Amino acid sequence: MKIGKLKISRTWAIIILIAVLICGYYILKNVFKNPLEGYVIEEVGKGEVSQEVSETGSVRATKEASLSFKSMGRIAGINVDVGDNVKKGDVLAVLDAGETSAQLQAAKASLLSAQTEYEKLLNGLTQQDIQIYQDAVESAEQDLQSIYDGAYNTLDDAYNKIYNAYNIALATQKNYFSGTDQSSLKVADGKNDIGSNMESVKNYINKAGQSKSHDDIDQAISNVIASLDKVYNDLKIIRDQCDQGTYYLSVSDTDKGLIDTQKSYINSAATSTVALQTNLASYKLALQKANNNLVFKTATPRQEDIDIYKSQIEQARANVDLYQSQAGGNYIYSPIDGKVTAVNAKKGEVVNYSESIIKLLSSEPFQIKVDVYEQDIVNVDAGDSVRIDLVAFQKQTFEGKVLSIDPAEKIVDNVVYYEVTIDFPDQPEGIRSGMTADITIDAAKKENVLRIPKNVVETIGGKEIVQVVKNKKVEDAGIETGLEGTDYYEVVSGLSEGDKIVISTP
Repeated sequence: MKIGKLKISRTWAIIILIAVLICGYYILKNVFKNPLEGYVIEEVGKGEVSQEVSETGSVRATKEASLSFKSMGRIAGINVDVGDNVKKGDVLAVLDAGETSAQLQAAKASLLSAQTEYEKLLNGLTQQDIQIYQDAVESAEQDLQSIYDGAYNTLDDAYNKIYNAYNIALATQKNYFSGTDQSSLKVADGKNDIGSNMESVKNYINKAGQSKSHDDIDQAISNVIASLDKVYNDLKIIRDQCDQGTYYLSVSDTDKGLIDTQKSYINSAATSTVALQTNLASYKLALQKANNNLVFKTATPRQEDIDIYKSQIEQARANVDLYQSQAGGNYIYSPIDGKVTAVNAKKGEVVNYSESIIKLLSSEPFQIKVDVYEQDIVNVDAGDSVRIDLVAFQKQTFEGKVLSIDPAEKIVDNVVYYEVTIDFPDQPEGIRSGMTADITIDAAKKENVLRIPKNVVETIGGKEIVQVVKNKKVEDAGIETGLEGTDYYEVVSGLSEGDKIVISTP
């Protein structure tokens, strides 16, 4: 029996030991667990961002291609007539490019300016540039000092008006309110309060005049504003007593008018003193701004400042690209070899965007027709490159160009499409009308730009957010994207090359 008990104890001991080891393993695993375990991390890099439109169409017999300008304008020239044979790339018609040319030149000037400012930021200002900001500080200091120098006139004027108000209040008391009734006591209190404020104002003004300190002048101004408000209320109380009881008849209209005049003077002095205080605040702000500009312009550039200037350069460059694209839209190029079948406008006429100007008949025997969804058609232009995969010729990929876009919509199952005609010159032997063609249109492309996969970008509250890894932690970062490609977004700001982003989470 003893031997049996010993075997049972060892068995339980082994079981307990195994359980402890298992628990210890999982505890240690969690304690020393890599916080990024399970995350797929990728460094942000540069590359190509291409915007593609993919659809399925069919091979069709060649028909007329309708060509139009990409923008509205006045026709400067039409270079072909009906029946002319044209080659691919020939300029068939031209719009007056005066306005677009001016916009393009302005955009180029803005780009040059942005690049110059960026170089200045990196290289630092010249002594001449620094002197300009130093002069601005000195000018602001002089302007502020001039206001302070002129403040004494306003303060003295306020004191004189309080002094005159005190004398009128004193005369009113002596002439009419020398008794012990309630009105007389109120007049006496008002007169005494005016006298107290007069002495306070005098002391503050004298102190400011002796020290010439800006702080003392500011204190004097604040004291004068408060005192004028009290004096005005005292005069109002005294004037109100003049209409109480028998005083209504005993106080002369002339003396009542004198009190009303003093109220007006005190109010005017208060308005002038408040205006002085407001002007001083404005000139102090201008001086602070000038000092801040001097410090900012002479300081070593911060990374955030560098990023801002880079962003301005990219924006200016985007504007140049935009106007260059618009300038290109002032020409109608022949996308193919063919024959002119119609010319629908004359030199000097104003034409609209997408208005059919010239029609061509391709010299190639076949074209591809494809219906493009309305949301995608805005990214497609005549002349865009196209990759063509024919189901009947699976081992070959053909190159083509967008020949034209039909301006009239097609409704298919309540969905709006637009028919796009695609020309491809190198047609294989054996091609037949009606064959299925999978096409990919290169709608837009940027090379060597900062890019990230589209699936890592979330839009939260109208802001574009990605997850980044910093100090072995995952956190959200706001970014601004540019071109939206098929697989990638162009990153305009918010990330730098080499930053680590989260591709997928556990």
